[in-house]
Amino acid sequence: MNEFVTWQTLATFASLITVVFTVTEFTKELPFVRELKTKYLSWIVAFVLITITNLVLGTFQFVDVLLYSLSAIFISLGSNGISDFNSVVDKTKKDV
Repeated sequence: MNEFVTWQTLATFASLITVVFTVTEFTKELPFVRELKTKYLSWIVAFVLITITNLVLGTFQFVDVLLYSLSAIFISLGSNGISDFNSVVDKTKKDV
């Protein structure tokens, strides 16, 4: 593997979830972003990445912007699910 992230890998669902999760976690504490809820920030990141990826790959069509927006919701929820999964505390275990 010569490159870690390529435009072709960004065109896949799993890669987008991973990249959106990473970018959101990395940027959500920035002063100008802190006011946004994480789920909205991750949607913005997903939408921008989907749009730019399609532009670069030459598959962008203006009529698909609604589909990009809907896809960004799924990507955002998927990446937020990773975050929620990592923060779940098992309440059945007792402190020792």
